[in-house]
Amino acid sequence: MAENQMKNRIVEELKKAKDVGQVTAEKVHDIVREAVSTTVAETRGGVEELRPVVKNAVAAAAEGLKEVGADTEETVKGAVEGAIAGVRSQKDQAIEVTREELRKLREKLREEEAKLAGSVREGLEGAKDAGTSLSEEIRERVETSAADIKLKSTELLGLTEETVKEAVKLAIKSGKNVKEPVAQITSDATKKALDEGRLSAERVKMITYKVITAAVEAAEESGEKVKDVAHAAFEGTQKGITSAVESVGDKAKTFLREDLARTKEDLEAIDELFIETARKVARCSGDVAKDVLNELADQTKKTTSVLGEKARRAAEAAAERLKETGKDAAKTTAEAAGKAAKITAEEAKKLGKRSLDVAKGGLSGMWKGAKEALKKGKEEQ
Repeated sequence: MAENQMKNRIVEELKKAKDVGQVTAEKVHDIVREAVSTTVAETRGGVEELRPVVKNAVAAAAEGLKEVGADTEETVKGAVEGAIAGVRSQKDQAIEVTREELRKLREKLREEEAKLAGSVREGLEGAKDAGTSLSEEIRERVETSAADIKLKSTELLGLTEETVKEAVKLAIKSGKNVKEPVAQITSDATKKALDEGRLSAERVKMITYKVITAAVEAAEESGEKVKDVAHAAFEGTQKGITSAVESVGDKAKTFLREDLARTKEDLEAIDELFIETARKVARCSGDVAKDVLNELADQTKKTTSVLGEKARRAAEAAAERLKETGKDAAKTTAEAAGKAAKITAEEAKKLGKRSLDVAKGGLSGMWKGAKEALKKGKEEQ
């Protein structure tokens, strides 16, 4: 509806509410919300169009409330809240629709990943079947190649944790120094798992947790070498992430601008995320592994790690790539936040004052109640 119609509608609805004695904050809220929502739905939906709509709606409500003699603090508040609810209604619905679409896409992605894993498994079984009709020497080569392919696809096949666990148990059983082989096992597993998809903060956390946990559990279940394994798993996983970070540079050439910006942010957070994840594993581990992982996390936080340095360089490279594609990362961030920063600061001051006023009001109510209770108590005595 046109804005004049909206204003007239609000005033008329308030008069009707007055006639039946229903000019409550809730009723005012509903009247204004419906009017604003209908008006917004008929506009092009541009943000710049919303401000005058809300302005006129609140002004009309204030005028209408004054006419019916109900312009109280609560009804005015209901009008403002109703106007904002009306502005939100269309976008809230759109967001819900988008969320549902995203949920379906995630389900579809999981289904496709499961199908891909199934295809890889069947393909590997086919290669294994072929070996049965070949000479022993060739068959062994085929099976070795198939095993190597599986190692490169452990995350896809859901085998990362079990593979690491079994490898670490075997290293412990060898009876030799386990630090080097465990560090290599965890480094390889981490690098290969991360290489199966786009490097992201979320995947780094997930894979780091899986690999370190699997290694520590293997040692704890074996009842030996826990300290050495925990130490090696921490360093090996860190090395694996570092190797994956180094490879981002070449891949970044094919990234879209949005991917580059997101990758840059993820890279900047990776070192801290690794430390946080190691501490998370520590909380779920026995005392020996817990002490080792927390100590290593403390040391890493105090110094500049190789991972942190590599991640910083990779983030800088991603930022340079953004510039090359015509989108300076720093400038983009400034453009997105610059105007809002001043508004946010001003809003924060106003909201801070309002928050204090509300708190004072609450305390005032408490004091008033306490005084009344005290007075009543004295009277009863």
